[in-house]
Order: sequence, then structure tokens, then C-alpha cells
Amino acid sequence: MKYVNIWVGMILLLLAWGCADDKGNYDYKDINKLEISGIDGDNWYRKISHADTLKIYPEIKNLMTRKSEGEYDYSWKLIPSDADVSHGDDTLNYVVATTKDLELPVTQKAGKYMGYFNVKDQETGVTWTQKFYLQVSTLTSEGWMVLCEQDEQARMDMIVNIDENTDVISRDIWSEDEFDSGKPMNLFFNYAESYNGGPQTTFVCEKGTYILDREDLHVGEDNNIRWTFGAQPERILVQGSGISVNSWVHTGPGIYDGVDYPLYWVLVDEVGDVYLNTVSELGGLFDLTVNTIDGQKFKAAPFVANAYNYQGYGELAAASTMLYDEAGRFVEIKAEAGRPSVMKFSGNTLFSAEQPGKEMVHLQSTVNDGLTYAVLKDNTGDYYYYGINLGTLGVNTQKYYGKISGAGIDQATHFACHPVLGILFYATKDKVYRLNLKDPKDAEVLFSYPGETIKVLKFNPLVAGKQYAAWEQMRSEHLIVGTTEDELVGENEESCGIIRMYEFSPLWDREPVKKKEYTKLGNILNIVYKEIRR
Repeated sequence: MKYVNIWVGMILLLLAWGCADDKGNYDYKDINKLEISGIDGDNWYRKISHADTLKIYPEIKNLMTRKSEGEYDYSWKLIPSDADVSHGDDTLNYVVATTKDLELPVTQKAGKYMGYFNVKDQETGVTWTQKFYLQVSTLTSEGWMVLCEQDEQARMDMIVNIDENTDVISRDIWSEDEFDSGKPMNLFFNYAESYNGGPQTTFVCEKGTYILDREDLHVGEDNNIRWTFGAQPERILVQGSGISVNSWVHTGPGIYDGVDYPLYWVLVDEVGDVYLNTVSELGGLFDLTVNTIDGQKFKAAPFVANAYNYQGYGELAAASTMLYDEAGRFVEIKAEAGRPSVMKFSGNTLFSAEQPGKEMVHLQSTVNDGLTYAVLKDNTGDYYYYGINLGTLGVNTQKYYGKISGAGIDQATHFACHPVLGILFYATKDKVYRLNLKDPKDAEVLFSYPGETIKVLKFNPLVAGKQYAAWEQMRSEHLIVGTTEDELVGENEESCGIIRMYEFSPLWDREPVKKKEYTKLGNILNIVYKEIRR
């Protein structure tokens, strides 16, 4: 054994000398390092299919050598978010360009895409990759829906904001459809991050109520809302619609209590009955009416309100759905209860939950701390405003209350409340008035449109605001005024509609700015923004 150890030691010593002598015989070369810039990997590129071009001009910086751009191979991939790359879906089929700069006319279908820019060194074969994200929509998958009436039939116009300063208008997108809607009545959009329901656009006409296709907005018997009822009615005319916010309750930084409250889709029909669909459950249906409190049936006003500000997480993630009944009671459907009860309030009391003798004429959800506005009219013709914060698990608080006074209030046709500033607006035939709820003095005229009739006055809450750029989020705070030109209604109603959108100073220290104006639209009935789940 001693001799074996000696031989082993000699072999190791010879190997060491060999390695020492060989040092420097190899031509070591550092692998070239690349830095890729000019590609936004933090935010979504958002484009419209068959209307936009995706343009990305990356900059490539060599950190070790000075290779030319021609010494690299380039490829751009767009992989659908639902592609199963673990089973071979990540193939050359997703390569959309092999140039350094990308100028791609977008023809992909609506959806989310993972983008990859690959740079391959032709000499070493080393590849560098920069990741990015693309959201593709269509001219009907997202944008302002303008419901109009033309020749006693429904007409839909669509306005898409390409960017802050560029818009595309599609007029009468249903012109080639054969569906006979009869007179149009209303349009609702309900955003939801539910497991089953998702965002819903609900169209109401004299033939019934229809859940429009999420992509092409077509209407037909295949999307009649009656198919979502257990006992299918022959016809249902929805007067109010709302889907509650999501379910996780925030209990601390990065901590959620894990209680999975259902997502409710609440409808009010033409006779004041209330239906509820637990859309978080697969195959959920509207079943029996739920408009009963303590065994007594009530008739609901044609309105539904929800707290929208914390979609999917946050302290108000399980806020109540709000209703109002003919007895003059503010009613809520708590997220954990699934049945109506008279609303309860915490903190300072400005008004009672019961307002007998008052009819609701306006109910408005916002994206500001669950703030919900209501306007009631009593049997003497006086109007009153209410501001209610819908809180977690039915912990509701009162913020505003008062009587509306000012010229023209007896002729008011529409109401709207700024979601942040506490300013109430009301419209007569051709004038818009404003009233500061924080200092409620007589209302004053803000806008006047001689020769026009105001058909829509509203603020449109954008529920997916956290997914929008700053300029897009601000659209929740733009006052939308839709009018029709009196002389064109009737003979030329296909081009009588006008939409104006106004932005207000956060300090209310200057006059509002008109951000957008769209003309030659149809005979406007309602204006709703259709969001997509991002």
C-alpha cells in the first residue's frame, strides 16, 4: 500500500507541472456583452388590430467589443398569453419579424401577448433577450359605446382613444346586422374580475335584454339574457345593473385574510324586482327574486351602485351593492350575505337610512373610496343630494347631504356628481348647472348649448384604472355631455349627435377645459365606456 501511495503522489505532481506549463496556451476570449435599451419592459404596449402599427426601435450597446449590427441576427416574437409553451407552443410560428427595428402592422386578434426581442451573436451563438408586453384590442373590444336611436331601431357608434390625442370613430357598427331590436332603451357596462362572468355589456331594447358579445358587440337571440335565468322569462327589461367588486380583504401590507366573498351580479327589472347571480360560481344563474326584507317584498328603484375603487384587493374589496326602494329606504346587499337589508351607517349621521316620500332620480358609483352619490326628489318637487361611502362588510359612512337650490332645478332632467371634487351638476334642456356640495349655495350656469337638447350628463367610472396610463385614468373625472342638434333630429338624426368631454382643475381655480368633442353621431341615448380585462 505504501508503494501505491508513492505512485499516486508522483502522478499528481506531474499533472500539476503539466498544468503549470500549459498555462497561457489557450486563447481565452471574453464573451461579448450587450445592453438593449429602447424597449419598455414595464408597461403594456397597447394597439388596435388592423388599425395600428407596433413600432419599436431598440438601441444595442456593445460593452466589450465594437461589433456592427450586421454581425447579429434578430427576431421578434409575440406569444399569446394563453399559449402552452411547455408543450411546444413556443415555436417559430410566433416570430413576427427578423429585423433590428420593428414596424409591425398589428393584425393579431384581441388579447394579451408576451413579446420577446432576441439578439444572437453570429460568431458565438450567444443570444440576448428583452421581454415586453402587448395588449391588442379591436375597434369594438374597448372604447366609448354610444347607443343611439335611428328609424325606431338601435344604432351603435364607437369611439376608440388610440392615444391621448388620436381617436377613431366607427359609426353605426350594427348597420349590416339583421337583428330587429325595436326601440332601444338603455345600455349598461359592468366590469368584473370574476371567475365566470367577466365584463358584461348589457343592451336593453323593447324586444328584451341582451349581453353583447365581448369582442364584436353583436346582438342576437344567442345572447339574450333570458338564457342566464333558471326559470327563463319570455322577456326581461333590465332597468338597473351592477356587478360587485372582488373578494379579498386586505388586512395588512401584503396580507389578505383569504375570505372569498362571492361576486354578485344584481339586476333590477321593469317592475322593480331584484335578481342576483353569483357569477363567481361556474354556471351561476339568476334564480328567484331577492327583493324581500324581513319577509316583506319591496319594489326597487331602477338603479344599482357598487364601490369600484379596489377591484380585486384593498380595504373596500367586499363593499355592499346599493339599492333604493319605493318606501324610501337605502338598501344594501352585503357581500357575505347575498340578501337585501336596510342600509346601516357608522360615524356622523347626516340623514336617516329611510327617506319616506322621496323618489330616487339619480344614483352614481365612483372610483373614489366607494363614494356613491344619490339624488332624491320629494313629493313637493324639491331635490336633495346624498353622498355615501360604501365600506368593507357594510361599514358605510355618510359624507354629503343637502337640498339642491338654484335656477332651473324645477326643470332638471339629468344629474351628475364629480367623483373627487364634490361638485354636483344638473342639466335642463340646454344648460348645465353646477353646485359645490362643500359650500352649497345657489347653483350657477356652467355651459349653455342653444339649439341643442342635452341627452346625457354623466361621469363614467373606469374600474380598471390601475391598469391605465395617467391620461386614461383621468377620463373618470371628465364630465360627459351628450346632446342632439334640434334641427337635425328627425330628418337627419343619423348625424345629429354631439359629445363633449370636460376636465376640471383639482383646486377648482379655473374654468373647465374641453378635452374632446365628437360630432355627427347618431341620436344619442346613452354613452358608456367598455373596458377589457387586462
